[in-house]
Order: sequence, then structure tokens, then C-alpha cells
Amino acid sequence: MSYFGKKRDEANKKLDVFLRNPGRFCLMVLGDRGTGKHFAIESAFEKVKTQVNDELCLSSLNFIKAKEVPSEKEKINDWLGKYDFSTVVIEDVEELTKDQELLLFEALSTTDGSFGIDEKVFKIRMVFTSSLDCDSLREDGVYLTGLFWDRISQLIVELPSYKIEPENIVSDFKATWKKMKFGEIEGYEHLALIPNYFLLESTLENNAEKFEGGFRDLDKFACMYFNYRIFHYDDKKKIEDNIEKLVVESVKSDFFSKSQLHSISGNDNSTFKFEIGLNHKELLTKYKIQLRKWAVKQYKSVGNAEKQLGFKKGSMKNYVEGKVTKLERDSI
Repeated sequence: MSYFGKKRDEANKKLDVFLRNPGRFCLMVLGDRGTGKHFAIESAFEKVKTQVNDELCLSSLNFIKAKEVPSEKEKINDWLGKYDFSTVVIEDVEELTKDQELLLFEALSTTDGSFGIDEKVFKIRMVFTSSLDCDSLREDGVYLTGLFWDRISQLIVELPSYKIEPENIVSDFKATWKKMKFGEIEGYEHLALIPNYFLLESTLENNAEKFEGGFRDLDKFACMYFNYRIFHYDDKKKIEDNIEKLVVESVKSDFFSKSQLHSISGNDNSTFKFEIGLNHKELLTKYKIQLRKWAVKQYKSVGNAEKQLGFKKGSMKNYVEGKVTKLERDSI
């Protein structure tokens, strides 16, 4: 099979190359929640970190939540200084506030690859991740400003979900099993062998699209599998197919009917949540902002959304953070 014949293989190779790009251009890693963005970045970094030098900025890998980025100008340089010559991954970039976004844009605006506010002195490789699709992120003013998107999307890698490419699920399960390090649990070393049972593999392959949580679901599936081995093997020390069958059936029963998350995602803009303590004007503004985000994701652009939903052209232009319509201004 060709290395480039599968989307995940191609995405992983892109990560290997882009993480060490000589210009230290910003890298955006996209993919639905659970597609293993964190794991893929870590794996790629392990491959390329041996090429350590100041210019490549591969001395360490640091994952940062968006809310941890400073929002005060006087703090940005101190924050950047902690990661000099390192790679920084800012997760869920769409959760940055406008203040954080503006400061990062200023800090990343450079001609020589060094970052900072006022004085460009820090050598850092910046990576951003998001579970949103590219069309939503690049719609100016919905999640990010167009200028900031242009700054951070110089290189893009998108990881496929199991709905798009289900054939990776068996190899991903085995990688997940290794990551769990069950063999380090004293007394259970004999049950830590990677499952290599045809019924397990067919179960994963035939139900790949149901693993909507991606790698998070595989983490849970692997933990359940190991614990059901403990349950069914009792004092037996040798892996046997007839017992593996019992393990698979037990895990299937629990995972698909009881354990797997079955709820609306907190990032699903198709459901509006009312916040107690807000007045009707504040709720209406929040609703309009969410309506635009949902519409852009659904219809791929503001213009198309307005047409499909029956809005007049330009009606949704102010449905963004920090803006209100003339009607709202007049009613305040």
C-alpha cells in the first residue's frame, strides 16, 4: 500500500515535515475531537526532535490551553521567554479572546522568524490546533479575525476521523494499547500482550464510524478490554481465543450500550444554552453570535447562509463578538 494512499499517513508525514520547516512558519493542525491531534503531534515531535538546534526550536514540546495565553501586553514577553528555542502548541485556538488574539498577532508579526512584543527576540515554533473545520475558522470575525487566521495558517495539516477513514482503527487501537503501558502493572504482565484476535479486529472495523470520540473512545475501549481480561482470565496465565471471545463480547456490550458518550457536544452550535443572570438583550446578542457560527459551519459562508436562511444580504455582518446591531444600540 502506498504511503500516500491514506489520509492519515499523509497527514502524519506532513506533520513530520512541517514541524521542522526551516522558516519556523506557524502550523495549524485540524481534526474533529478525538482524531488524535495531541497524540499525532507528540509522535511527530519524537521523530524530529533529534535534529535539535536553536534555529529549529525543537528543544521541548509544550501544550498550552488557549486560556493560559496572557491577555496583557506587559506579560506576553515573559510568557514567550519561558519557551525560547522550544515548540509551543496552543490548543483550541478558537477559544482565544480578542485581546489574546491581538497580542499574539502582534508578537508573531515578524520578518526574521523571531517573536515578541516590540523587540523580536524569542525563537519559538508555534503550532495551533482546532476541532473546527477550516471554512469556519477562516470566516473573518466568526471565530478568528481574518488577519490572525492568515498569520497562523501558513501550514495546515488535517487529521481524518474514523467516519472518513475507518481502516486505521485497528492500528490505532494497538498504538493506544501500547500507550497505556499495561505491562507495567505488577501482577498483570501476562494480560498486557497486545490483543491480536480476529473477532476484536472485525468488531473495530465494522463499528469504526461509531467511534465518534476517536482516540478518546479507543482509550476507553482499551481500558475496558484489559479489565475484562482480568475478569475473565481469573488465574489463567495464557491468552486463549475462547476467553478472548468472552472479553470482546463483554466490551462490546458495555461500550456501545452503556459507556460511550451519547450527548450533544459542548461545541455543537446547533443547540443554544440559556445562561442564568443575563438579560434579554444579552441573550439575544449571544444567540445571534451563535446563529452566525452555526450558519457558517452549515452553509460554508455568511453570504450563502443569508441566502439559504432568507436574510437580506449583509444582515449577519454584525453577528460577531464585540458588535451590536443598530436596533440593539437603540434599545440599550
